[in-house]
Amino acid sequence: MSYSEYSGAASGSEDTFTSIPVAFMKTSERLGAQAAYCVRTDAGWEPTSWAEYARQVCQAARALIAIGVRAGDTICILSYNRPEWTITDIAAMMIGASPTGIYWTASPDEIRYILRHSEGRVLIAEDEQQLDQLKEHRGEFVHLRCVVKLNGKPNDEKELDWDSFMALGRAEKAADLEEERIRRLNALLPEDIAVQIYTSGTTGKPKAVQLSHRALRAESDGLTHVQRMTSDDRYLSYLPLAHVAEQVGTIVQSCDHGYCVYFARSIAEVPEHLKEVRPSILFGVPRVYEKMMDKVQERLATVTGAKRKLADWSLTTVRQWHERKLEKQRTGPLLDLKARLARKLVVDKVKRQIGLDKQNIIISGGAPLPLEVQKFFLGLDVVLRIVYGQSESCGGTTFNSPDETRLGSVGKPIYGMEVKIAEDGEILARGPANFSGYSHDPEATDEVLVDGWLRTGDIGYIDEDGFVYVTGRKRDIIVTSGGKNIAPAKLEQLLGADPLIEYSVVVGNNRNYLGALLSLEPQALADFAQAHGLSMEEVWESAQLKVALDKAIAVVNAKVARAEQIRDFRVIREGLSINAGELTATLKVRRAGVLDKHGSLVNQMYSS
Repeated sequence: MSYSEYSGAASGSEDTFTSIPVAFMKTSERLGAQAAYCVRTDAGWEPTSWAEYARQVCQAARALIAIGVRAGDTICILSYNRPEWTITDIAAMMIGASPTGIYWTASPDEIRYILRHSEGRVLIAEDEQQLDQLKEHRGEFVHLRCVVKLNGKPNDEKELDWDSFMALGRAEKAADLEEERIRRLNALLPEDIAVQIYTSGTTGKPKAVQLSHRALRAESDGLTHVQRMTSDDRYLSYLPLAHVAEQVGTIVQSCDHGYCVYFARSIAEVPEHLKEVRPSILFGVPRVYEKMMDKVQERLATVTGAKRKLADWSLTTVRQWHERKLEKQRTGPLLDLKARLARKLVVDKVKRQIGLDKQNIIISGGAPLPLEVQKFFLGLDVVLRIVYGQSESCGGTTFNSPDETRLGSVGKPIYGMEVKIAEDGEILARGPANFSGYSHDPEATDEVLVDGWLRTGDIGYIDEDGFVYVTGRKRDIIVTSGGKNIAPAKLEQLLGADPLIEYSVVVGNNRNYLGALLSLEPQALADFAQAHGLSMEEVWESAQLKVALDKAIAVVNAKVARAEQIRDFRVIREGLSINAGELTATLKVRRAGVLDKHGSLVNQMYSS
């Protein structure tokens, strides 16, 4: 069997171009019996080989052809992270269709919108609970030919369960389907659309980002230039696969490098999974690492006396060692000796307890990572690598590589990508990993793709060594009544350093001073109440909480210019949630959603 290779400049060179489905088949042939993925059962982690994985993908590809999926069609997937997702995803790409993920936390209106807008031909759904959200609206989806239910039995002739769907593609029944599968695989062109990623819709209806096979290849090649990965690595898949970064980690780079993907059974079980899997590659949004830091600090708080002094000394010593290394400064034999001792006595044990003792590369992306979190992990002997990008650039435009990392920056452009700063401070990116356009929206495409440059919507700067820094979102810039332009992201990061504050939204547009809406971390608040002898009902109105939050605001104000200082705040008692439209599925704050729901609190600040 032959697999097509395309001559082309995937990363600006004349190197041979290989699509992701072709890379998948080659990796499957090369690794054969080695584990491709593992799922958690009550008996433990059960592996599936690369050879079996390839058989499953090819069977699913034939099944899609059997139910009438054509090249260019869209396959929608509404499910938790599981093998059936990746099997369907690669199978769809293999036959020229475009897989399109839907966040499992999406509202019924968002699901309906994506099904209609994408003109989805097939919907792969987790179970009846997710399909219940669509029951009364099935007539709206005129393009939908089939629903495949991963758990549960079908309800009508338009539904199949997973086993029945896969049975349509059995090789012994489908010689003609296999011939068509191979023909379509070999007919793939670099500019064909490989996947569609729907944006999180923080500013309105989600847009369908079209990513070509060339773009995915360029992204994978670019990341490979700055991070070494092999088939011996282990990757824990737990963030929503509808997000481009998780797709790159779980699917694209796994197809290239052949590492084993472990599918988390649930988000709640991730801390235990980390200790079981001990992944060498991990991707997380900043909130994941903040929670890890909080847990370690909680454990340290229970240690007293000489042991606590030893722990503090060890974390400080290893952090200082890394800071000197990152600045390309000499550590010296004394600091080297101290760091080795600190690792042996404390740090290595802590890393084992949280499951990061086998790290190869630990990545943070999706939102700004607070500097204090990055420094805390240095003390744990973990250099968090920051990746920066958008769905429109396959998730990664810049990267802090193992050889070049600068604290506070988002790294340098990956291989093949260019970054520059526009006159108004906006970060622009150009290169082969950029998207082809927004589906059904040429006007929006023209607004963000100008002469090949992607207008990221972020503002920032590039230092003299080429490291990129992001200072905020262009649309979020606050212009005070005094004419000062203020990026709230920096202030919100500083606020988030306080253990009590989980999320914050800084406000003050057209006002004469800044205010902040604060959402408190539930466990930290409960601990605070207990420490002060207060019930959860009493703590909200307590003088002790006000003093603590006043202090948190004062700490931030001491670090910023006078015009950036926060003069007032209000607490959102019920916290922020995905279901209320205040957070995205990757836990980024939807400013518009927060301000729409809690505008009365903002008005209170400026009327009092």
